[in-house]
Amino acid sequence: MSLQGVGIDVADIRRFARLLGLRGSGFAVRWFTDVEIAQCMAATTPATAFAMRYAAKEAVWKALGPGEWSGPLPWRGITVLEDSPGSLEVTLEGPAADLAALAGVTAVRVATVPGPRMAIATAVAEGVPMRGENA
Repeated sequence: MSLQGVGIDVADIRRFARLLGLRGSGFAVRWFTDVEIAQCMAATTPATAFAMRYAAKEAVWKALGPGEWSGPLPWRGITVLEDSPGSLEVTLEGPAADLAALAGVTAVRVATVPGPRMAIATAVAEGVPMRGENA
C-alpha cells in the first residue's frame, strides 16, 4: 500500500446551522445521500455533523487529486457514513470512483475534528503505485 494523496478541508458550522434553520434538512439533498442526511439529523448537533461530512467530502476529493477536472464535484458519489461511534467510512461511486481507479486508489480514510465554529477534515488516499511510479 502506498500514499496516493492527502486532502484537508474546513467547513463553517454556523453556515450549516443557518441552512438548517432556513430550509431544514432539505438543503442537504444536493450534497448528501439520504443515509448521510439521516445520520446527520440524528446527531446531537446536526449542523456540526453536516459540516464535518461536508469537509470530509471536500478532503476526499482533494486526496483523489482531480487535476484537470472540469465538471461539477460529484458530491453524492462520495459517501461518508459513521460505521461506529467516531469512525467514518468512505464509499465512492460514479465519477469519484472512476477517478480513484485511474489514480490507483483502493481506500480512502477520513478523520474529522469539530471545533466551536469550524469542522476540520483530513483524508488520505491509499493504493497501489501505478505503473512507472516508485513505491
